[in-house]
Amino acid sequence: MNRRERLLASIIGPEMDETKAKMLDTTIRFILGDMGQQYIKMWKAEGPGVMVFQPSNKKRSMFFLTLEELNAAKEDSERNNKDDLVESFRRILEAAQKINPEEKAAYVINDDEGMRYFEIDYNEINDKPDLAPCSIE
Repeated sequence: MNRRERLLASIIGPEMDETKAKMLDTTIRFILGDMGQQYIKMWKAEGPGVMVFQPSNKKRSMFFLTLEELNAAKEDSERNNKDDLVESFRRILEAAQKINPEEKAAYVINDDEGMRYFEIDYNEINDKPDLAPCSIE
């Protein structure tokens, strides 16, 4: 069972309870809505980019990277011969350039499992949302 599955199981419990599932769904919608508002604020202040979460980094757990900063990180990885990071940054840049912040938000989670890119499409969140992230590894 991965971290996400353990978290869901701890909230919903061993038996699927419809009330708990609805509460969880509502909570997720609130969190995603708040994150989307913050993403738009950062986009307007900084320009196009991605919101980055680093849960294990206490001093810099959340920040915004512009497309220029992502490109600089890619170039730095190229200089240091870190081909896996180069490819990750290339894919993130390619996807993030296409984001319309009024419709979607772009996030990167950088943790012990690696660096993953997620897009949340706010037009797709309806009564039965598919909140599975788009992962670029």
